Amino acid sequence: MLSIARDRFVGPGQISPEGRYVMKVDLINGFLGAGKTTFLINLLETKNPSEKVAVLVNEFGTVGIDGDLLTGHDANVVELPNGCICCTLKADLRNQIREIAEKFKPDRLYIEPTGAATIKNLLGILESLSLEKYIENIRVILVLDAGTFMENMEKNRGFVETQLESAQIILVNKCDKVSPEQLGLIREIIRKTNCSGQVLLTSFGQVLHRDLSEPAVLPETALNNVLSGNIGATGKHLHDLPLKEYEQFSVQSSNLFDVDRLRKFFGRLSDNWYGSVDRAKGIFRVADSQWVRFDLVSREVSESFLEKEYTFSKLIVIGTDLSKKLLNTEFMNCQKG
Repeated sequence: MLSIARDRFVGPGQISPEGRYVMKVDLINGFLGAGKTTFLINLLETKNPSEKVAVLVNEFGTVGIDGDLLTGHDANVVELPNGCICCTLKADLRNQIREIAEKFKPDRLYIEPTGAATIKNLLGILESLSLEKYIENIRVILVLDAGTFMENMEKNRGFVETQLESAQIILVNKCDKVSPEQLGLIREIIRKTNCSGQVLLTSFGQVLHRDLSEPAVLPETALNNVLSGNIGATGKHLHDLPLKEYEQFSVQSSNLFDVDRLRKFFGRLSDNWYGSVDRAKGIFRVADSQWVRFDLVSREVSESFLEKEYTFSKLIVIGTDLSKKLLNTEFMNCQKG
């Protein structure tokens, strides 16, 4: 199956015998709102200064927010917006990986797919794109939201188990949202599906790069099972299907925004005024040099003021049955003036 770096005596950041620059690849996978971007920012801030890093971030919306948040952390950041890299952006993914390897020559490439991506499809694409000349090995890191884990298991157990089985590192994030007893049950369920992966418990994505097991290359037997849909550790046939068919609304503006109006708007998003919203996020300029970030995850809204400035205010809403015209009107109404 994935014959990356087989029989090649060259490490990351070195030129391969074929004259290509090879790199390690970390796939940071996880459901919508699990905390992938926050976790990735922590990795970038705690990485070895001598390690050259690039990031390929995929947004489901037509505008990118995660790329803006990741920029400025001593890494080359490339955005791949307007779709899912495991569905509609296959050719773009290959071209971007090749360009990153040849242009930036990183030791490590982090790929953060949209939360709507399926790891089975993504690994299958990487297998089919003949990228072994650029990639030394692949490691799959799964970020889970402890607060929504049991709900996701109930809604689509096979999907969650497939994501678990494919990971070498499983980060259980937002542990502050559950009791110690619930956390113990989550660990027990994880171990029934994946008995060998490294399990890390944290909140706010706070994991240091040095805490991650290295190297942790996906075993070929596990990869074969994931790609072929074989029987998993639970004894059930694993189906790698998304939890639902998502749609998105995204927009950007150069105008100033009113914080109180934004709070009311995100409260209405949480109450499903504009359709069934699974995830919403935005960065907004509220004064000449002041920016605020809003996040809606699991019906909870959070806000934080940002230390750096951006070019545009942006909003992404992901869900089903979205009233896009009404969303656009409400977005405009949040602007000052």
